[in-house]
Amino acid sequence: MRIAASPIELNPSTKADPAKIDKVSRQLEGQFAQMLVKSMRDASSGDPMFPGENQMFREMYDQQMAKALTEGKGLGLSAMISKQLSGDTGGPALNTSLSTADAAKAYSLVAGKRDASLPLPARDGAASGIGATLGAAAKLGAGALGGVGMSQVLDLIAGRTGAGESGGDDAAALSWPSANDRWSDVAVSDAAEANAAVSASAASTAAASLGERTPEGFVAKIWTHAQKAARELGVDPRALVAQAALETGWGRRGIGNGGDSNNLFGIKATGWNGAKVTTGTHEYVNGVKTTETADFRAYGSAEESFADYVRLLKNNSRYQGALQAGTDIRGFARGLQQAGYATDPGYAAKIAAIANGPTIDRAVAAIGNAAADLSNRYASTAEPAGLGTIRR
Repeated sequence: MRIAASPIELNPSTKADPAKIDKVSRQLEGQFAQMLVKSMRDASSGDPMFPGENQMFREMYDQQMAKALTEGKGLGLSAMISKQLSGDTGGPALNTSLSTADAAKAYSLVAGKRDASLPLPARDGAASGIGATLGAAAKLGAGALGGVGMSQVLDLIAGRTGAGESGGDDAAALSWPSANDRWSDVAVSDAAEANAAVSASAASTAAASLGERTPEGFVAKIWTHAQKAARELGVDPRALVAQAALETGWGRRGIGNGGDSNNLFGIKATGWNGAKVTTGTHEYVNGVKTTETADFRAYGSAEESFADYVRLLKNNSRYQGALQAGTDIRGFARGLQQAGYATDPGYAAKIAAIANGPTIDRAVAAIGNAAADLSNRYASTAEPAGLGTIRR
């Protein structure tokens, strides 16, 4: 049986509701603005202010940015869409182009007025440091740039009237970027420190929740140091954590006489002028495990231990084969063993097994969860001027 659908008859005399047309037009313009911001974000080389683990914070900020772009007169699309929906296509075309001068002014307002008083994150990764860091990020977005609000920058981009009055002429605005090109380097440096503070705070929180005497807690405690060292060496941080775990028994077997020398990699004191400790160690001679006494280097912190390990590998040609393996954990570990780093015939296999094991996975997952919690906590309190409070 066929059912023929009757066409809906519309009254040609019925006029469209201007209020509804305006609402739909603004919604369409809002969707376009979100696509615009997303496309710009995707086309960029990365945003050091909002790293991967803070993706939700970044997306929320972008949504508020898109909303701010469409407030008031918006981008001009809403008016054109309204005319088309209402059947009024006459009249002069709207000028939606952005002049070079206004573009330069918008850039200089943000870059040139950067507030040098913005606090840098605490280098020790303390919990108080994360508050200062994210607070500085919110302050930066809020328009604490020499008294220039973000709304003024958005007005320039959107071409809204009166926005270009920034106190300088067009020539000065156009010449500003070339005269102040190094600002970008400073911004990236500050953002990198902010990212480091977030990572350190998340790792510290995870270590406390996991228990610093547990294998997972040991991983969380040294994870940020391992990441930094791995970047310098061009290797996988899991390989470094695994080697430290093997040398110290997950931090339970520190080298020292009644204390901790922070020697995470079992580096002996041969040719070393710094502090040292003497202790017993196991070596393999012709495949046979023996016990002997040796001097080992002592450090003031785990960070110093990682830094010395990096110097040892980079400045010693016999380890170049290991470094050439890059992020191949098995290749890196095999290169260390072939270079004579340790006498244990199973040294490379043990490092690879630990690096690919579940303990490091659990610790890294806990760090990621801690970073997400910190992001959510401070995202709810960040309030960039002109963009409204970012709420969960």
